[in-house]
Amino acid sequence: MSYLKKNIIIIGAGPAALSMSSTLLMANVDHIILEKSEKPGGQLTEIHNEPEDFIIGLYKNGLELTKKINNFSNKYQFPIKFHSKVTGIDIHTKTINYIHRGIEKHINYDYVIIATGSRFNIDKKSIDRRFSKDIYYRISYNLNDFSNKKVAVIGNGDNATIAALRLIDYASEIYLVNKSDRWKSRKDLVDNVINHPKIIVLNHKILIELNGDTNLKSIEIKDINTGDKNSIKIDKIVYKIGYLPNSEFIPQEIDMDEKGYIKVTERYKTSAPNIFAIGDIVSSAYKRISIALGHGTELGNFFLKELLE
Repeated sequence: MSYLKKNIIIIGAGPAALSMSSTLLMANVDHIILEKSEKPGGQLTEIHNEPEDFIIGLYKNGLELTKKINNFSNKYQFPIKFHSKVTGIDIHTKTINYIHRGIEKHINYDYVIIATGSRFNIDKKSIDRRFSKDIYYRISYNLNDFSNKKVAVIGNGDNATIAALRLIDYASEIYLVNKSDRWKSRKDLVDNVINHPKIIVLNHKILIELNGDTNLKSIEIKDINTGDKNSIKIDKIVYKIGYLPNSEFIPQEIDMDEKGYIKVTERYKTSAPNIFAIGDIVSSAYKRISIALGHGTELGNFFLKELLE
């Protein structure tokens, strides 16, 4: 089967992007991946506990999975242009502007696939890789890790209050750090958290530092009203403060929701012609590695069977 020759540009090199790229590679369809970092994998390197998409294999953390993806990428020679940060898309001239190793460049496109994903809504100053084994984003499969431990949960939404309540039967003490005195969580969950003797709610506080040696020993928090700082002894920390979309470069012609995620219709089409979006950047997409992989495979097959044939 022969395919039309088109300039296909994929932005991002996470699971969704690589899944689509591998589909195109099997059919020998030329395309380019623009990735701002020096390796593929996207947000996976920031997952310090075991990824929950167990169907794709067992990995102790996202970094281990990233290494496997990198090996796969090198073996099959994915057409990734690393150190290429996209700064804008001009849908009128069909041009992508990007910075490659400090030099401004542009490339013309026939089709664009945006697969830039999202990132944890966390100040990088509050992350220290020395304590990666004591940092959690999800606790479902790791509850025994918290047995008789002092735990800090960061956040004020449903995920934060539910995590704190789930830890009651395991942790010896739970601190719930809330940057205000308002809650994004349901009232019934908030009432249960506030009234439980094992949970200590710290309102108007933000996390500013993690401390310890090879293990996490304490956190330093600051009162946002007074500026006063305080150190609390803990063993584990759970981040539950949501995500931010990597959509800063998206042009206004592409419809996005109130949080900055891209709205799509059938076949992952955006409101701009010949521009698609897959993976975590898609509005209302459930954030799972397996789902992102499915997006990429489905869109790749659509390109092969309908767009390019």
